[in-house]
Amino acid sequence: MFFSSPGLDDLWQMHFSLLSGQEYTEPGMFIANLLDEPQAAMPVAPLAPPPQGQPAPPAPQHNGTAYYFKVSAQQDGSFTVKNTRNGFSKSYKTATKGN
Repeated sequence: MFFSSPGLDDLWQMHFSLLSGQEYTEPGMFIANLLDEPQAAMPVAPLAPPPQGQPAPPAPQHNGTAYYFKVSAQQDGSFTVKNTRNGFSKSYKTATKGN
């Protein structure tokens, strides 16, 4: 599974995803763009695909402010990622051999 990949510290998402449900959605501090129209409740499990031969529903439109991640890299290989939507940032050190 992707979330248990060796060496993966965090996953930063550009957009919140209703399709993935809570099981595959990162905490809000790691998501740059949320839904324009908040939902009353988020589905726990991923949404089921449409029946074979049926078109998928249209993707939700994002018409609000567009946020991004700012990555600042250092010469030693360490870097910091900042979510411009909420100001949350996290620094990552250079991986050492064997990790």
